[in-house]
Amino acid sequence: MSQKFPLDEFDSAVAHGGRHRVRRTAKIRALEFLRILVVAVVVAVIGYFGLKAVDAANLFTAPSAPVETVSPVDVAKGLEITILDATGIRGTADKVATSLVDSGFNVVSAGDLGGDASSKSAVDKTVVYYFDAGNKAAAAVIAKSLGAYPVAQSTAYAGAITVVIGTDFK
Repeated sequence: MSQKFPLDEFDSAVAHGGRHRVRRTAKIRALEFLRILVVAVVVAVIGYFGLKAVDAANLFTAPSAPVETVSPVDVAKGLEITILDATGIRGTADKVATSLVDSGFNVVSAGDLGGDASSKSAVDKTVVYYFDAGNKAAAAVIAKSLGAYPVAQSTAYAGAITVVIGTDFK
């Protein structure tokens, strides 16, 4: 480069050498770390509680749908129920059928199984039979509405649910 310019006051400045800042001691480094740590904790706490407040406000969720309750009759709704009287007392099947219909169940037939209380064909225990395993809950509901009688699966009766009234029926 050419030296055509005259010398001025900047040309006479002393050239600096080496570092131009203060040396960092262990104390200064520790204080700097603590400042960064405090700022990070404050930001984290504000973020946590801010998100909690937004979440509690339910700004982004739709209101929950009402919970539907299922009545016991709904479990057995539409299932055909057959009542068979094995007590030998006339009219028992009709009384049981009437009480089930009044409770909202679908009774399709009621009749005598056959025999009387003194014959060998009379049944001792009242049992609610269901044809397939999917009707077990409905049979349990019907058994409970009659007075807590046992429930069993059987293919001996063609209907979905068959109530055999025994001599123990009250």
